[in-house]
Amino acid sequence: MSILSSTQGTPERVWSLVSLVAANDGRIDRSEAASWLNPSFTENNHLVDDKESFAQVQGAATALGALTLVNKALELNPECDTSNYFSFSDWSHRRLRSLDSDQKDAVILEAYAWVLARCQQEGDASWFRVMSASETADAINEALPDGSDDDGDRRMNTSKLSSWRRWLVFLGLMEELPLSGSSRFHLSATKRITREIASGDLPRDVEMTAEDFLSRIRNSGPYLDGGKMFHESARNNHITPDDRRLSPVFSSALRDLHDAGVIELKILGDRQSYHSLTGDIAHRVGAFHAVTVRGSAK
Repeated sequence: MSILSSTQGTPERVWSLVSLVAANDGRIDRSEAASWLNPSFTENNHLVDDKESFAQVQGAATALGALTLVNKALELNPECDTSNYFSFSDWSHRRLRSLDSDQKDAVILEAYAWVLARCQQEGDASWFRVMSASETADAINEALPDGSDDDGDRRMNTSKLSSWRRWLVFLGLMEELPLSGSSRFHLSATKRITREIASGDLPRDVEMTAEDFLSRIRNSGPYLDGGKMFHESARNNHITPDDRRLSPVFSSALRDLHDAGVIELKILGDRQSYHSLTGDIAHRVGAFHAVTVRGSAK
């Protein structure tokens, strides 16, 4: 079972299961875990025991690699960080970005890489907001490398699209706004990049070239402009990336971090080494040649 095919295995429910196993010294009988997460109840004099829902949560947790099923017991991956919800999110992100393209759950970040590549090509992200769920699922499925999910279905469909969006929110790569319809899902990498900077080893209060800074960010987010996943997706979909012009999603994240004082985008004179930003033309930063990560970001 893959993560996206486990549609009831939401990140929140997976975290609940992983936390439960961690609280029991890293091992718990599967049936006991099921009774904790999905206790049976009586309704209209009938016993209701939702086994399928728990099976999907377990399926997502084991597909992610956080848990394994050993002799009817769930065991915690000793490398899984269960300190708190955000630590688990960061661990999950590291896990997913390390997957090879032929691994079924690589689709989560590969799909995101394609969206950013197309955003760079289009010069904005409005196309993503206005597409219906079926149109978005079809477009992503067409953009992904050939193959099917372990359920024999397409790698992306409308059910998996909903699951994909939930996991992107969990990973800090999308925001869910208080709106109706698909427009409530807003592409944003601000939270993820903020957390990568906070936990990384970028030098503080030292001016770095734009290329050095971007290279380090791409290492932690290979789906971002210029990253390995980004280039692979662009190549597979006949998109010619512009290494000097950042996508609206990446540009917005850098502007957010600049405005928040996490980083300072340096602007000085007319330089050939500028990297241009797209999107918010009213923002005073339209290009930069160097970056300083502020000490308070750590």
